Parts: sequence; structure tokens; C-alpha cells
Amino acid sequence: WALRSCGSGSGITVKVLTYNLFWWNLFGRRHGNGGSAGRLIAEAGSSERFDVMGFQECEGVGWVLGDAGLATEYGAITGPHAMCMAYRKDSWTLLADGAKNVGEDRGDQWYGTRAVMWARLQHSTTGQVLFFVNHHGPLPVHSGGRCGGEATAYNILKLIANTAHADDAVVLVGDFNAGPNDVTLQSLNGRMHHIYTGSAFGGVDHVFSSCEHKVSTRNLGDGGSDHDALEAIIQL
Repeated sequence: WALRSCGSGSGITVKVLTYNLFWWNLFGRRHGNGGSAGRLIAEAGSSERFDVMGFQECEGVGWVLGDAGLATEYGAITGPHAMCMAYRKDSWTLLADGAKNVGEDRGDQWYGTRAVMWARLQHSTTGQVLFFVNHHGPLPVHSGGRCGGEATAYNILKLIANTAHADDAVVLVGDFNAGPNDVTLQSLNGRMHHIYTGSAFGGVDHVFSSCEHKVSTRNLGDGGSDHDALEAIIQL
């Protein structure tokens, strides 16, 4: 069983971002660092706007979008456990959104449960529906959390299988707190197309899709966070 169908095959490209914002430090202690994360997003989207962005450690998506000068262009969704999303309103219509717990931190580094948040977005011109999923994985890093990486991956895949529609193209992003050699990633790799992995903390930030054709990927740097922002352009 795999999530490797690219929906209705509309042929459009989608530009996505995943970014752990290191909120307690970058925005809490350093008060946004002069808008450094927002400037990174604005510069990366200056020639071509991001379609959808997934943020982890995000306690105020409006602040980030405001620093980027994009507050009026994007719809914002606030999820549980300090996760947020933003989507480009002139290109996409929000059909539905939600969230579900898929894991839990292990007892020796316990902050709580861990979730995915999702949104079904319909492209305004083609009608293609994108099922966009944002995840912040359980601690300790590389452990898969209390139930292990295989269970976390299974719960993510089960959520997608039960919630996305048959013709949806799926993109999954986030800080998984798991690297390329960990069980979480190995379990996902066999069932979705791996698009891109960052370098922070041994490579814990990832982009996956049900569509295999990646047009381009870029590591955008950290913008003052302890994680790098990752960009991927995928053909649906």
C-alpha cells in the first residue's frame, strides 16, 4: 500500500515551504530579530510566491506573515502544538482543514503529544485539489517518540488515507525530529516520494509527496532560527 498517486494529474506546479521558527528564542527572546524569518520568506518568494507554507514552533503566524509583507495575500490556519499554515488566497480556496495526534514524546524528554495538521486546498484555475499536511514529530530526536517511528509514520499515513480524496495530490512537510536513517523516514520512504531533506540536526526537516516530479528544491538558510527553511517546487 502506498500514497504514490498524483491526483488528477493537472500538471500545475506547487511551491511549498517548511520552516521550524524556533519561536521561544527567535520571537520570544529576540522579538523577531528584526523580522529576519519574514525577510527570508519574502526574498525566497519575490519572483514566485509560495503556494503553501507549513510552520513548526509557530505561535503567531500573523507576525511572520506581517514581517514578510504578505499578511493580506495569505490565508492563515493555526493548528495544535504550535503548528501553523499559510496559503496563497488568490490561487487557492480552502475546502477543509483539521488536525489529529499521531505520536507522543518519550518520557525522558516529554512535552506532550504530537500531531499533523492538514488542509484541502483547491486551485482556482484548474480545480486540482492539494492535500497539504504539516507535522512536528516526537522527541527525543531520532527516537520516533513513545511508540516508535514505525507507529508515528503509520499514523500519519492512516490520517492521509482516511481524510484525503482519491483525486487529491498530497504534500507532507515538517520537522519530523527524525533523520533519513531513522525508522520514521524509512517507513514513509516506501510509501511516498521523498522530495527533499534539510541539514539541521542531522536532517530532520523533510518534504514528501504523492507526486514524484520535483522541479526544484532549495535550502534557504535559517533566517535566525536553529532550523533551515526548505523550499520545494513539485509538479502535480
